[in-house]
Amino acid sequence: NAKYGFTSCLDIHTGAAMTPITAQPAGHTPRVLIADDSEVETIYLQALLAKEFNVVAADNLIEFWAQMAEEAPDLILMDVMLREISGFELAKQVKRNSEYSPIPIIFVTSLDSAQDIETGFEVGGHDYVTKPVMQRELKARMRAALRLKNLEHELRLRSVTDYLTGAYNRRYFYEAVESNLSYAQRMRRNLCIAMLDIDFFKKVNDLHGHEAGDTVLQHFTQTIRGQIRKYDILARFGGEEFVIQFFDCTIAKSLELLNRIHNALEKTPCLTSAARISYTFSAGLASLDEVAEGATVEKLVELADKRLYAAKNAGRNRIVSSDG
Repeated sequence: NAKYGFTSCLDIHTGAAMTPITAQPAGHTPRVLIADDSEVETIYLQALLAKEFNVVAADNLIEFWAQMAEEAPDLILMDVMLREISGFELAKQVKRNSEYSPIPIIFVTSLDSAQDIETGFEVGGHDYVTKPVMQRELKARMRAALRLKNLEHELRLRSVTDYLTGAYNRRYFYEAVESNLSYAQRMRRNLCIAMLDIDFFKKVNDLHGHEAGDTVLQHFTQTIRGQIRKYDILARFGGEEFVIQFFDCTIAKSLELLNRIHNALEKTPCLTSAARISYTFSAGLASLDEVAEGATVEKLVELADKRLYAAKNAGRNRIVSSDG
């Protein structure tokens, strides 16, 4: 492959769409990205870290952003002296991206002045290690950075999710969709919002008790998650009402996904300690491309909510996707 070198003119990943926050799978091996245009240094670090980490490397900016896009690393080891761009500038580009900003960056460099170390922390570096690298020290600093990142991620995840269902909460939904709406408008992409409400949910609580009702809410959440795409965002809006953001999706595709949820519920009723409970939902769907310029998250939610009530007034167990 041609070697292009790091270049400061390509800040290609700032302002990207916001993806859902998810928990790390059990047994996950930390992915470490080395950004260094010295082949000798890269080979040395790869050999040093290979037994404990999943190590990938980039010696130019195109490869760096390609690795970031393929799978965001858990940690970045970055040299400061790179061809055509400072590692400090590259770090600032990473930190300007909301998806990548939580990734800790450890500068691994021969620059050891107090000014350089201060700059490294000012641009968002988590730590600063000078060459030649002491093996045990580097690994210890990496483990410490990963422990802190995992703790912050867990706390962040708890703050944005509903305690009962594990779906996102309303606050996070608005935060994420506002970011994605801005991105969709700039990139001329579409976005759909669906409001869903479990039909006759009060009867579940009245007949079978609130514990059974909680189980139904959890079952509904799991069923939805099993049918939507990994980058769609599901949130509990309140009570038995849920909302989904379908990113880069047409009304037709959104309807297909909602109908998949409907079919899955028909095939797999909810099993509770009280009874086997079959239930349905009503939904309203709104699309960015049918709202005039100046569209906001609030406007889309309002339109989807209006159509949800139309679905309920029409007899429930249906999806309304237009005002007609």
